Amino acid sequence: MNLFRNSLLALLALVAGPAVAQVSTHQPGAYRSAAAYRRHQPQPAGSNAFFPDKRGQVVVVVPRGPSSQKVRIAPDSVWGVVSDKGRTTRIFRGDEFRLEHADTLCLYTSARNVGTSGSARYGGRGLAATQYFFSVGLTGLIFPLTTAYLREQYAASNPGFAAALDKLKFYDGLSDYDSKAGLYLVTKLYRESTVR
Repeated sequence: MNLFRNSLLALLALVAGPAVAQVSTHQPGAYRSAAAYRRHQPQPAGSNAFFPDKRGQVVVVVPRGPSSQKVRIAPDSVWGVVSDKGRTTRIFRGDEFRLEHADTLCLYTSARNVGTSGSARYGGRGLAATQYFFSVGLTGLIFPLTTAYLREQYAASNPGFAAALDKLKFYDGLSDYDSKAGLYLVTKLYRESTVR
């Protein structure tokens, strides 16, 4: 009986292992710096965090016994927030950028308003498009994800990556996602060029 139970537990551990590895390990809250984010130290920690509220502030929901309290923080004193769903949002120059990939090349997305469908006079709706951005590390400036900006930022520190960007075909999108590798094209190229 013990052999059967131990075998079953070992099988469950093998199956659950990959699923557990995908869960975000960052606690919800506001992170004052990229170093605090790397160390998993939110200040303050809470059950949820978001940006912006109607006043343009960062809000962290902090549990206080059976109820909760909303703590508001100025966005210029915060590097970013992690929501209760494990989504990391970096706040940079008053804008929010969702962190998609964190490494020495960080990849972000942001929903931007690109116009309206139909006439605004007759109730046309706003159209949003996802735009991609990057930074050099978690503390770098955020730039639009284009080969020109990538070349400019990495030409001196990673010439192999800059050369790989020059070999892209016109139909290759830097933000194309490879579900087998679990990487975006730009992060895949970056990893391949640095592993030598």
